[in-house]
Amino acid sequence: MSRRLNPLPQLVADRLARIHSHVEQLIWSRREGLGVEGSEVTEQALSAEQAASLDYTPVAAGEVFGPPQGGWAHRWFRLQLPAAGEEESGRRFLRWSSQGETTVFIDGEPWAGIDGGHPTCPLPDEAATLYLDTGTWQTGIWLGLHQEPIGAYGLRFDFAELRIRDGEAWELLWDIDALRQLSDLLLQDDGVAIEDVGHGYRPEHAEVSPLLRQLMRGIDQCCDAWVEGGVGGMRRATQALLSELPAESWQPAAALIGHAHIDVVWLWPEMATRHKNVHSFATALRLLEAYPELVFAHSTPAVYRAVQEDAPGLLPQIAERIREGRWELMGGFEVEPDVNMPAGEALARSAIYGNRYIESFTGAPSEVCWIPDVFGYSNCLPQILRLAGITAFYTTKLSWSQVTRFPYTSFLWRGSDGDSEVVAHLTPTGYNGQVELATNRQALRRHRQLDVHDGLLIGTGHGDGGGGLSEVMAERARRFRSLAGAPRHTWTTSAAFFAELEQVRGQLPVYQGELYLETHRGVLTSQAEYKRLYRACEVALRSHEALRVADGGPPLGEEAWLRVLFGQFHDALPGSSIGRVYEELEAELAAIVTREEQAVAAELCATAAPDADGSGVGGSGPVAFNPLAIPRQVYLADRDMVVDLPPLGTAPLQDATPALPAVEASATLLDNGIVRATFDDAGQLAGLVVDGQPLRLSAPAGLRLAHDDPHRFDAWEIDHYTARTAQPVADRLSLVLGSGTGRRGLLEGSAYLASTDGAGDPGSELTLRYLLDPGSRFLVIELEVDWHAAHRLLRYHIPTGYRGRHATFGIPFGAIQRPQLPGGPADEAMWEVAGSRWAAVHDDTGDGLALLTEAKYGFSCFDGELGVSLLKSARHPDDTADIGRHLIRFAVGRHERGSGNDALSTACAADALFAPVPTAESAASRPSPFTFEQLRSLCPAWVLPSETGSGYVIRLHETAGGSGSALLRLARPTDSVTLVDFREREMAGARRIDDTTYAIDYTPYQIVSVLVRHGGSN
Repeated sequence: MSRRLNPLPQLVADRLARIHSHVEQLIWSRREGLGVEGSEVTEQALSAEQAASLDYTPVAAGEVFGPPQGGWAHRWFRLQLPAAGEEESGRRFLRWSSQGETTVFIDGEPWAGIDGGHPTCPLPDEAATLYLDTGTWQTGIWLGLHQEPIGAYGLRFDFAELRIRDGEAWELLWDIDALRQLSDLLLQDDGVAIEDVGHGYRPEHAEVSPLLRQLMRGIDQCCDAWVEGGVGGMRRATQALLSELPAESWQPAAALIGHAHIDVVWLWPEMATRHKNVHSFATALRLLEAYPELVFAHSTPAVYRAVQEDAPGLLPQIAERIREGRWELMGGFEVEPDVNMPAGEALARSAIYGNRYIESFTGAPSEVCWIPDVFGYSNCLPQILRLAGITAFYTTKLSWSQVTRFPYTSFLWRGSDGDSEVVAHLTPTGYNGQVELATNRQALRRHRQLDVHDGLLIGTGHGDGGGGLSEVMAERARRFRSLAGAPRHTWTTSAAFFAELEQVRGQLPVYQGELYLETHRGVLTSQAEYKRLYRACEVALRSHEALRVADGGPPLGEEAWLRVLFGQFHDALPGSSIGRVYEELEAELAAIVTREEQAVAAELCATAAPDADGSGVGGSGPVAFNPLAIPRQVYLADRDMVVDLPPLGTAPLQDATPALPAVEASATLLDNGIVRATFDDAGQLAGLVVDGQPLRLSAPAGLRLAHDDPHRFDAWEIDHYTARTAQPVADRLSLVLGSGTGRRGLLEGSAYLASTDGAGDPGSELTLRYLLDPGSRFLVIELEVDWHAAHRLLRYHIPTGYRGRHATFGIPFGAIQRPQLPGGPADEAMWEVAGSRWAAVHDDTGDGLALLTEAKYGFSCFDGELGVSLLKSARHPDDTADIGRHLIRFAVGRHERGSGNDALSTACAADALFAPVPTAESAASRPSPFTFEQLRSLCPAWVLPSETGSGYVIRLHETAGGSGSALLRLARPTDSVTLVDFREREMAGARRIDDTTYAIDYTPYQIVSVLVRHGGSN
């Protein structure tokens, strides 16, 4: 019978879809049920060695176990695997059907993971006993594979099967998948509607590309081969067709990097993360065995440290893949941190210690900063990276911005210092890529620098317990390597990708400034207590390291820092994790604070410090110690005295007398002779005078409460409308004089906040205190809150008459100016911004008002009104977030651009105001090892023992966009000075004036590290 010659290509897609469903049924040539035994459910995670000694009983199909809707428990299963027959070699797979995240172990070692993205795992040919560790939580939240949720009775076990794969049917399946994706792409390009329903009109291909016509004819012929020759016949036809459609040289590249993004905490506690680490790494290793072209990359040294403890047998296998160039350990930082809230020194340590681990494991540090998922990027980050030896930066999150679109995908990101640059790449798609033609081509269409560099780096793999790369992705990438009408797909490492990008560096656009993310603004405020404890850890470590320097002691070592650095993670510090995460981490951070404070107290008493000339030991008696590199005058409330403290030195307390008069105080006034604050009848700050000059308040400043129910991402967001709903906390908050405060001035008032929206909460109580110390240049505001509100945002607002074009905000190292007057959409989008513990509203001369905080990071400044967010009450993902008691401290005063005339710069004051002053009843005196002169806008932020020799490092940063030379005067003439980077490699910039004096040159917003070596050795 002759074939009809009039083609109807619009019917070919339906025909191919039907054959596709047939082939899916032929993948498994044999299925054999396996008997399964299970242990009891345990709350604690057990090792494979412990699991082998558990009692096991048979498990029946349909059995349920574990907590309702899942939870943080484990159950081990066991089954016996027979040896493979000769015809089964290399074709055996385990199909495990049970909810929960499961890792298969063989001979006590992790073998592979089973999850929504990996419903089967390969099996060895040998007989073996398989142990399966199942976490009783849902896995792979990003998979989108419509997994059945865990039910009210817990998880359900359905079956375990040994399956034999038909290799030819498997290959044909992915040939057909490639042809379907390509044809859909070309049909979309030509505007031919693709109907989802299985019946009805199919638009004819009247005006389509020649490529599409050829493709549809070829697909039709492949379908004929199915009829004539089954799987084998069609497989030969599809191979021939795909080889006849190679990519053209101009087609851009989707550069795939295998990836398993693992949030070290988030919607699960760290215990589950450790399971996910092992699960994902074992799965990746199996896949790399099967597909020699694959490349897998994973950041986060903290994860590798955990795997070393939990499954040490995986590390040698990973090391072998690293040597092959097929596994990349990169990222630079210890974890993928938030980069707005940590102190600059804490970010520096994360880069130093993280990269030190990477170098120890791989032989070389990483030059790539890999942080696809953090919530905005400080403009000091390029300088931090370059000082840590990192030259490249990768992210995707900036594509989430709501109001304006960032103009580049590949660019040079220049830091606030105007000199430090990193090659940056912003992939305009997510970091859980699935290797889909339509998605990757659309991403390439958004690649703004495609004309300069035709590659786009796409993180590929199921994250967060989804096991990373899958066979599906590997098979698709093989077929998409060179395919007409579609992007070329290649596997790469981040290092190789950025090396290629470096070759076109001169053609890339330059962007200087912060990468502000126009979403997720609430993370600067959520989980207030965790943020307070995190900051307290930084402060305690700073004190301990300073005391070590004062005593000539050794470095604390990275072990003192690693868990604090873990706490920087971008779903921990931002407050976007579940409640259990904060229960665990807050207890740990509190213990670190106690450990460091006790160590300081013990070392302050125990160590006999030499005199400045090194000739002997100083006197003994009660002393106060200054852990900062700047002199301070501090009021010690418990002793009712003011002491003058030299940098990193002590002041005797014995026989000390109060040097300043008591603060004048009434129900409406606090005045210490420097600061004069007046208050209205509603308990609001009505006037503020510093050094006889009034600050321009345009209305009283006080607490406000705003409705805060974001459209989505509750803990993450503060929506645009929120500021408009802010109302004064109380109509009247009467202030009364505090008692028993010595020379300190104290006013106090209380208010009750009724429950909100009929939510049934008991309401919130707050006590507001205004404190003014003798000699202080700042009015401290202390807020004690028993917080029970839901979806409310508590803020403090200061309306002023300062109308400079920009307001200034502290950043981890330095400062940034942001628009505060009405402007365009990008200006309006900054309704809540990050501030590293201080912000200032001012006129264009710099005269203005500063707001300093102990541990608050979310600020606003619009049309002269400066505000700070104090408490947020999200209910997802933690329905108990921020409920309970809080002690909040912040301060207001005059903004000082630089230090001088007995006033510290605002940046230095922010470091000093809430810094503790360790005291001891009997301790050796410690003379200051150095002093600074002419600091101006240079702020000494940290002092730490050198990790490369005898001496110490002083870390400074410029904060006002100025340049100059500061004088460093050393106490010991045998010491020498050089400037270094974060790895203590020498740099230019220090000039010797005489035996003990050095000029430290600095430029705008520069981070300066001064290495002082003992004994004159360079």
